[in-house]
Amino acid sequence: MIRDIKAKIFERSASGGLRGLSKIFKAMDNNNNGKLDLDDFRWGLMDFGLSLSKSEAQQVLDHFDRDGNGQVDFNEFMKTLRG
Repeated sequence: MIRDIKAKIFERSASGGLRGLSKIFKAMDNNNNGKLDLDDFRWGLMDFGLSLSKSEAQQVLDHFDRDGNGQVDFNEFMKTLRG
């Protein structure tokens, strides 16, 4: 599931570059606080055509959330996508 999500995000970002991934992150950040919470993440993935249950979205969020605070900031987003 994580592989599919990463592939969809990279597909949408055009080149997988910083600018494209930044635009995707900002589009997913509905409340404009610089962090993705569970709802931001779930709805953002739905925009990519990936329908996930709330528990599936939580698993994905947990994978991206490197510091365990329940939110994904841009650095965590990038580190998870690009390694």
